[in-house]
Amino acid sequence: MIGRFYNQSLNKYLVFLIFLIIGILIFKDFGHNIDEKFHRLNGFYWLRYVSEYLGLDQLSLLSNTKLESIQGFTLSPIDYYNKYGIIFDVPAAIIEIILRLENPIEYYKIRHFLVFLYFYIGLIFFYKILLNRFKNDNIALIGVILLFCTPRLLGDSFQNIKDIVFLTFVIITSYYYFKTVDIFSKKNIVLFALFSAASTTVRMFAIFFPLTFITLWLFSFSKKKFKKEITYILLFVASYIFFLIFFWPLLWEDTINSLVSYFKILNDYFNAKVFFLNNYYSSNLLPYSYIPIWIIISTPLLHLILFFLGFSNMVLRFFKRFTNIKSRSIYADFWRGKNEQKDFFIFFSFVFITLGVIFLNIKMYNSWRIVYFLYFFIIYFAIYYMNIYLTKYKKNLLKKNIFKFLFLILIILTTYRITIYHPYQSFYFNVITSDKIKNTVEVDYTGLSSIQFLNKILEENQDKEIIKIGIASWYPLWRMIELIENKDVSKIKLVSNKENYTSDYLYSNRISDVDKRYNKKYDIPSNFFKYDEFIIDGAIIYEVYKRVE
Repeated sequence: MIGRFYNQSLNKYLVFLIFLIIGILIFKDFGHNIDEKFHRLNGFYWLRYVSEYLGLDQLSLLSNTKLESIQGFTLSPIDYYNKYGIIFDVPAAIIEIILRLENPIEYYKIRHFLVFLYFYIGLIFFYKILLNRFKNDNIALIGVILLFCTPRLLGDSFQNIKDIVFLTFVIITSYYYFKTVDIFSKKNIVLFALFSAASTTVRMFAIFFPLTFITLWLFSFSKKKFKKEITYILLFVASYIFFLIFFWPLLWEDTINSLVSYFKILNDYFNAKVFFLNNYYSSNLLPYSYIPIWIIISTPLLHLILFFLGFSNMVLRFFKRFTNIKSRSIYADFWRGKNEQKDFFIFFSFVFITLGVIFLNIKMYNSWRIVYFLYFFIIYFAIYYMNIYLTKYKKNLLKKNIFKFLFLILIILTTYRITIYHPYQSFYFNVITSDKIKNTVEVDYTGLSSIQFLNKILEENQDKEIIKIGIASWYPLWRMIELIENKDVSKIKLVSNKENYTSDYLYSNRISDVDKRYNKKYDIPSNFFKYDEFIIDGAIIYEVYKRVE
């Protein structure tokens, strides 16, 4: 199918059906993210608020009952950390109530499938974006396949509530920006504002949409149509503010102060250390190389090669445009035609965001998942190059076949490695990353593998009445106990860090909130030996230590 991708039409319905079937078949395989419990708490917190605000007493009562049942001493206080939007959490809470789900396994698995559905919708809109720009079904579908076959995205699309949902909204919002370029109408402006606002409630990074939109308009407005266009710009700003408040209940009362409170707590999030290339850094003082290196080591070779070629081609094109701008016709010369304007939006947004993240000391942790939405731009650049190459050598059968062969080999390699990592694609490293590098960065920050550890310990100690487990890393293992199926979890007793030396086993997912070179908080007591470790493709995911009898 892939080998004939340019000359013959692929069946888009078949491709999307296959992706949906894959999601249905594997969504139960994945581990649980430590953030899931908080987001469930957040969903019922805001569902209760919204239902009370709208006078829906029965829904408010049900929400409050659910809310009060969510306990955990490691959970952040929801009354303070209540600044998240409702785009995912509230719909998930409503579904849980409608389906009357009471078993933790059931309602978390449903949430996993819901995350995948958001990702699936993102795939559909990514197809629409590529079709809009390149006018070729095959090219658009290849782009969708590349996005789906991005291992870390695929793994996270079954449990990463914030970053996958944000990626999807970035894609949808970009699609409606493309529509405004095609037709600068009130309808498209309002839809673009709606999704820009919805994206912003998920992550504040989305503020780049209104900023980029207005900036590019200043480069391209027509003096003859200025009065009409400025009216549309004002409509966009007004619509954006309206939808931002609508999708963000935090802003429904005392809007200005509530928004200020959001920015005040940003510095409260994760002030611990980040392990990167065998050093420990503050999360807001990471080296400039942090994002580039993470992209290089965790992205498949196929994606990297095509991205580099596409990005460098686009840089060269816009550099030539910039150096040849005529003083009297700057607006006409910076890009020529609607397609180039769309490309410039992608280029400008990617550079603007990436440089901002690198040089403004934006807090980063858990690899680079907070900016996984950059994969949208990365694969767009990849498809941009594919389109250039296949158009340029349309009549050169030899070069076309060489390109197809190399593409086929690399996509097969990527797919094979996806199966190797299953169901831990979220920990993916590409083939050029050495085991040494893999083990000098954070891998399982969210503890996806902890369920496997607990199940294995219970299986090996069926005859014991009590199993004392300590945690030799920064990880709330307590949140995972309720998710153990078909086993007597009452025999598990988790001990505090100070009592680790009394435990039967010590679990470490190798994540630390302190610099372990100088702080001995997570040192393994001398009466323990390494009992087990879980390794995937050379990367140590977790280690287990057992007390000497």
